Amino acid sequence: MIEYRLFADFTSLSRKNAGDWVANCSSLADEVFRNSSNQTRLLGNLLVLEQYFHTLKQGLKERGEEPGEITYQALDMLWDYLYGKIKPVDFEDFANKVYACVLDYMVGEELTEGQAAFYKNHFADDNIKSLNWEILAWASYLLLELTAIHGGQLDFDEFEGCDFVDFIQIDEMLNVLNDVCIEFAGVECPSSKAKDVIKAMEDVYETPLFQSIVLKIQKGLKDALHARPEAYERLREEYSQYGILPEEFAADFLDD
Repeated sequence: MIEYRLFADFTSLSRKNAGDWVANCSSLADEVFRNSSNQTRLLGNLLVLEQYFHTLKQGLKERGEEPGEITYQALDMLWDYLYGKIKPVDFEDFANKVYACVLDYMVGEELTEGQAAFYKNHFADDNIKSLNWEILAWASYLLLELTAIHGGQLDFDEFEGCDFVDFIQIDEMLNVLNDVCIEFAGVECPSSKAKDVIKAMEDVYETPLFQSIVLKIQKGLKDALHARPEAYERLREEYSQYGILPEEFAADFLDD
């Protein structure tokens, strides 16, 4: 039943059920992947994350820019772990420092001397887009979950006791996309009052734009659930060509 709910036809759901799906996507995925390995869980995250990253690349390309090298590095580490090429000991220091930099950017958490030096070396460009930071947050979160699972060095208590890769960052992405799709889909939101915002968010669920996002998430998770290791590289190549949003919205997305 849970698997049916995760992979339900989103276009046929009532407004309430669509809202429940969006609010509980990560929980639904956790249940469906309950008996899956951490490799399969990681693949599910990566097949969605690659689409988010592709939208970032599309938006930056219109401006003659590229994502920071560190973003490619973080994603490569996750895939290399999945391929069995590296172990968490190879990336635990990197993961801790990237996550510290993310927290500094997002919530102003103070950096240690070593973390500050890392920030200066890798984030010299103060114009790094917020979407790039969101992708780094997701990637470093996964790297630290893997570090915790294998008993590696952790600088953050929130990862202590982590036993499996989860899907919580998909919820974070959906929160962002739900908001921007109000504008991109031309949904009316006459004020910032709660009732108007809630109605606008529910109206978004009925738009082809948002429904296509859900379909892409569902496809990535379903492909991961049934994939064998020999298909991992092919899936990376495939999903790295998809954007989570249509290309015409990518540049504007960077400005939101």
